Amino acid sequence: MSLRTMARGLMRGVSWKNPVVNTAVHAVDPVDSLLRRINGQGYLPPYSVRARSAGIRLDIGGKEFLQVGRTICNLLIAHAALTPDSNTLEIGCGCGRNAFALAEFLRDGNYTGMDIERVALQGARGNQLLRRKRFAFDLLDVRNDAYNPAGRYAAAEYVLPYPDRSFDVVFMVSVFTHMLSDEVKNYAAQIARVLKPAGRCLFTAFLLEGRDPTEFPFQSQEHSYANQAIPAIAVAYRLDFFSSVFTANGMFSGPGPLWGAIHGGVSPTRDQDVVVFTK
Repeated sequence: MSLRTMARGLMRGVSWKNPVVNTAVHAVDPVDSLLRRINGQGYLPPYSVRARSAGIRLDIGGKEFLQVGRTICNLLIAHAALTPDSNTLEIGCGCGRNAFALAEFLRDGNYTGMDIERVALQGARGNQLLRRKRFAFDLLDVRNDAYNPAGRYAAAEYVLPYPDRSFDVVFMVSVFTHMLSDEVKNYAAQIARVLKPAGRCLFTAFLLEGRDPTEFPFQSQEHSYANQAIPAIAVAYRLDFFSSVFTANGMFSGPGPLWGAIHGGVSPTRDQDVVVFTK
């Protein structure tokens, strides 16, 4: 059993919700604020807010936060045909890690982000840099055992609040890693609906091919998961599941998959893999 799997078993729920971890994360904020100001990155959200969407990392000052966002931006340019004129939707935007990078590339008003975690979302909504870019941030008020247990809507029935054929690019980083089979099927249909013809969807996922079976030992429907008490903490799928779901909604496989490091690949998203579909 991997150390990651052991940690998931010991730490039930989202790490920053643990009272001890939460206290420690907030205690770091003053040092983080000082480093951000020294490095000219005072515009970034505080560490305690970044941790809600980027995870608990040794990233005091936000250097890694910015670098990961730029890496995702480059992935979108290389594999999702992103241009400065692309109308772009990010599902699971958090406090704006990828939005900050895209603010350097997209024209004003060409980005919409959605997230289910209200504090992180407010961190993006209230950010002056992102406001000047006229980037929009909407609440994705769906139920999720790990991140939003009191959400108003079931993810398996949720309708994205955007007209048909609204976006050139839709992307998600570590979103399907927290969603169950019926929920993924619904999101695939919604993504296909809001994408323009020839639009692309890029997402990261835990693909089961070649993984240690003890990492995701529990199965239900088409998904496997790591934590029996809270399945949505970490969910994995086989690639052919995604292929069948997106194909059923009029989309076909794009470049890739770009395999993550756990498969011996070069995906910059660490232990997740990158998948692209085109409408």
